[in-house]
Amino acid sequence: MAASKKTRILLIILINGTMFLFGFLENIKSVSYPLIKTEFGVSYDEQGRMVSLLSFSYTFFCVAAGFILSRFGVKKVYLLGFIFAFLGLLSIFFAPNFWMTAACLFLVFSCFGLFDIGINGLASILFSKKAALFLNLLHFMYGVGAIFGPRAAGILCNTEGISWRHVYLFSIPLILIFFIPAAMAKYPEPADNFPRESVTGSRIGFTGALRTPMVWFFGVTLGLMMSTEMATSNWGSLYFQDVYGMDPTTTGAGFVSSFFVLFTLSRLVSGFVIEKIGYIKSLIGATAIIGMIFIAGFALGRAGIYVLPVLGFFIAILWPTIMAVAIGAFGVNAPVMTSAVIAIAGLFNALMQLSTGYINRYIGAAWGYRSCLIFTAALVVLLLRLKKILGKANR
Repeated sequence: MAASKKTRILLIILINGTMFLFGFLENIKSVSYPLIKTEFGVSYDEQGRMVSLLSFSYTFFCVAAGFILSRFGVKKVYLLGFIFAFLGLLSIFFAPNFWMTAACLFLVFSCFGLFDIGINGLASILFSKKAALFLNLLHFMYGVGAIFGPRAAGILCNTEGISWRHVYLFSIPLILIFFIPAAMAKYPEPADNFPRESVTGSRIGFTGALRTPMVWFFGVTLGLMMSTEMATSNWGSLYFQDVYGMDPTTTGAGFVSSFFVLFTLSRLVSGFVIEKIGYIKSLIGATAIIGMIFIAGFALGRAGIYVLPVLGFFIAILWPTIMAVAIGAFGVNAPVMTSAVIAIAGLFNALMQLSTGYINRYIGAAWGYRSCLIFTAALVVLLLRLKKILGKANR
């Protein structure tokens, strides 16, 4: 079913609004995680297990969403994301202890997996041309939400009588704003936007996607990108709190928000540049710069808090641009293939987050966040390899 112009506009507005919601909800954690750790008096390895559990929740529901998408279509996946978000945000307010809180957050992170597959699956249909430009603009809205999330959480948590629990509870109206129009909208099919000549062989289901080697290559590459991006919101605030004694509700929240201001600005403007330079060249160049910023920021110690937010400008292009590469590589099968890529990336990232928790616990609080240097070096190697593979395929 081909989508009308009005339907396309509605869907574009919806996925952009949902991306804002995604960024807002996910990055509350930069304020709430240190406060949860303090309230319940948990250790670094327990905190790492929680972060890993939540990453596995995201990954599990990416996988589940991939199967749902391949069988029932993108709309079912998209709407389930809103339902799980509502249930998770409501239940957090009543959680009596650390692991019940983690269980409630598990529901919230399940919605992130559903949203990721639903939004990117729909975007791969709507944006089959100039994918890097449009995906960067779409993910710009994630950055807008990520700026407001930590700031709103920090302000509310510094208000008498309001805790980190209320921040999640007060987010519920945002869910309802987008759920109703999303439920009423009609959704297009992949074949409406991709030419038949882009199809190589028969249409592939989610299981078939998981058996495709290039899906795993893209998945591990995206997983390293996710690990690098999420390290700032998961561990950056804790790094400056525990190593340099900075307050997570003020200095820490400001650090994360500054990161996402540049992150968001980049996604607004960089898509135009990426279309001119080329997708893979842009990724390799940005990753090399990221590595240099990490080195400078960590070498400066306490003053690194003024340098490391610059990472946001260059990290911002990684996810949408590698997904644009994947959309071009997989053609009409892009919705299912990219859902498998995201699921694999989520699993890989969960393992990296667990490893970071153990590094903090057994090597030292300074070294978990610094492990991003290893992620960045590995990412450069994989991108150079991807450039070679795609170059051979296009000959």
